[in-house]
Amino acid sequence: MSGGLGTKDQGVCGTLFGGKRMAELTIAQKAALVQAKAPVASASEYNADKDFVFKMRKAGKNVVIFYGSQTGTAEDFATRLARDIQSPSVRPLVLDPELYDWQCLAGLGDDELAIFVLATAGEGEPTDNMEAWFNALASDRESPEDSELPEFRQPEDKADFDDSAPLQGVSYAMFGLGNNTYEQFNHHARVVDQRMLALGAARVGERGEGDDDADIEEDFAKWKEATLPAIRKYLGSSTPVGEAAPEATWKIVEVEAKKAWIRGEFYEEDEAVSTFDARHPFSAPVTSALELTPGADRHTLHVEVDLAGSGLRYESGDHIGVYPTNAEEEVDLLLGALGLRGRADTPIAVRAVDPFAAQQSLFPVDTTTYRAAFRHYLEITGPVPRAQIKTLVAPYARSAAARELLGRLADDKDAHAAVVAGGCLSLARLINAVHAAEAAAAEAERLRLPVEAAFELCPRLQARLYSISSSARASPERPSITAVVLQYDARAPAAADAAMGARRCGVATNYLLGAVRYLRGDRAEPLAQPLRAGCVLSEAPAADASAVQPVRDGKGHMLQSFTLQPAPGSACDGRRALSLPVFIRRSLFRLPADAATPIIMVGPGTGLAPMRGFVQERALLARERGVGTTLLFFGARTEANDFMYRGELEECFAEIQKAAPQSRIITAFSRDQPQKIYVQHRLLEHSDLVYQTLLCGQQKLGGPSRAHVYVCGDAKCMAKDVAKALATLIAEREGVAEDVAAKWVSEMRKLSRYQEDVWS
Repeated sequence: MSGGLGTKDQGVCGTLFGGKRMAELTIAQKAALVQAKAPVASASEYNADKDFVFKMRKAGKNVVIFYGSQTGTAEDFATRLARDIQSPSVRPLVLDPELYDWQCLAGLGDDELAIFVLATAGEGEPTDNMEAWFNALASDRESPEDSELPEFRQPEDKADFDDSAPLQGVSYAMFGLGNNTYEQFNHHARVVDQRMLALGAARVGERGEGDDDADIEEDFAKWKEATLPAIRKYLGSSTPVGEAAPEATWKIVEVEAKKAWIRGEFYEEDEAVSTFDARHPFSAPVTSALELTPGADRHTLHVEVDLAGSGLRYESGDHIGVYPTNAEEEVDLLLGALGLRGRADTPIAVRAVDPFAAQQSLFPVDTTTYRAAFRHYLEITGPVPRAQIKTLVAPYARSAAARELLGRLADDKDAHAAVVAGGCLSLARLINAVHAAEAAAAEAERLRLPVEAAFELCPRLQARLYSISSSARASPERPSITAVVLQYDARAPAAADAAMGARRCGVATNYLLGAVRYLRGDRAEPLAQPLRAGCVLSEAPAADASAVQPVRDGKGHMLQSFTLQPAPGSACDGRRALSLPVFIRRSLFRLPADAATPIIMVGPGTGLAPMRGFVQERALLARERGVGTTLLFFGARTEANDFMYRGELEECFAEIQKAAPQSRIITAFSRDQPQKIYVQHRLLEHSDLVYQTLLCGQQKLGGPSRAHVYVCGDAKCMAKDVAKALATLIAEREGVAEDVAAKWVSEMRKLSRYQEDVWS
């Protein structure tokens, strides 16, 4: 390409161009910017370390893959995409946009390509690490097409520019990740795609959209299959992209080290960390851990942590992130499948093969062990995607039986869905299934998967986010979590034959269950391992997990063992003290600024979590200065076993009713009568009260109400049914068509008077 790299001071980006600065932000946009981890940088500032084009060319790369990731899935897809497209002519570099300047986008040449893999967070929001880029490209969030022209930097090797199309000559590809149960499905990727095209960039291939409510892995695979040939053609590659054997990303060196991080880096003392966040969580002592519904057929937990001394603060409605560890049984199962039990505690260093890779170390610590890597750092329990079976498992098949089984699972979508997805075959279970097939066929050769491939297959263990179930006013340093423990039986014959049976356990909620059991002094020993906590950090080899019979408690839950961590400052003196690595994530799920504003809350099951915090806060405000009408619609299975926090909620509402007499709790217990009754049914049954609360003293709605509505829980069914019920009762009371009432509900959303904190 023409033109030089430029000096280090000036870099590739060169001088500024672009006609206008960002438009004046609306109140909602300013609020969003306050929440952002990375504010929009001034276009007049230049930092060579943030110039990704300079970095690409210095490393000899011609493709940059940016990921917008909140939970780690988009980052994992970006990493896998880089491996799949790699060839002598296609040299990708995966980068976190939060660390680089969007102003340098215009510096990409016509023989370079940007690929965006962007997840949508919440209700159409960009992920935290794409916030600054999104705000620059779409300064008007309500009408992105009306956004002002961002100030890009003019590269020195591009002499002529059309100021109205500053990204002319720049090419990109786009894949979005979303969930169609949300109203703003894939909004993040759609808006960035729209703005890139409007600014003159050219898209290579079609925009891909993954749906996490259906089969996002298949969506990603289809997009790759359709788009990789276009990428190859654009870059002039003679090697079919994705067909060449992928090069290794990581190399493992077994080292002699005086210290290896065996407890996870989040628990190592680091005096340099003064600000705690998602990258540097706080080791918070657990101050309370109990079961809320002991008589129910599932575990519902209340866990409270202490933030004292961390500097972390939260507001009612925020989320708390928790980094869990994998169960010891799952770790042992994978160590056995990889033939690592004899070397499980060997210190290792894992380094990037590519000296120019953005991530030079797989783990954020110098040395760890195989056991600690699978326990603390990697997701090891999810089903292996079809594409990864083809590229990272099947190439190591030595026997005809292994090639036949893995080939069928890799090539046949229905077979993969039935066996791997339906059976939730993790990497360990998949390897064991292959070994079983080889044994049945009396094969002499056995599948031997290199550890490097396992590290490629298992993404980074991500934090789990929970709606905080306490009020920042009532307990400012002690946020609480309310969670149902996830366990289920996988739906496939292969699952029942797998080691430890068909039962599958949610990583984080079962980790919290381990904490509750430990703190209450439950000495029942699960499976082959003791429940590790406090200063008990034995690294003794485990028994063969495939030969162990699972132990279940009275509710039918399989008990698992965990490496629970000692609370900061606790000694090995027998005290029951432990901690969790946590951080606070800001939310826009907020009570109205004016306490006199009426609110309607709908929170069935653990959707009650943020509502509990809101109710606590309204009770305090009622004593201080009064509040408006406060309605809580709570639903659960049975009143006798599932009405959590009942006594506390009734006490709070007694306080609220002194200031707002119409306030009340309205319950829906679905299994207490022959016909199922849910919260949306109760909304319609109490339509007069709901409508009067929405009116807020007016004669007619005539548009969006002044009251605020909050919905928390299941996005797929409950949230949609609640919105429909609300539109139905508005239509009846206002005498308008239901579609008109539905538009009023949509207007309430735009004005943040109808807020949802939902999940699928």
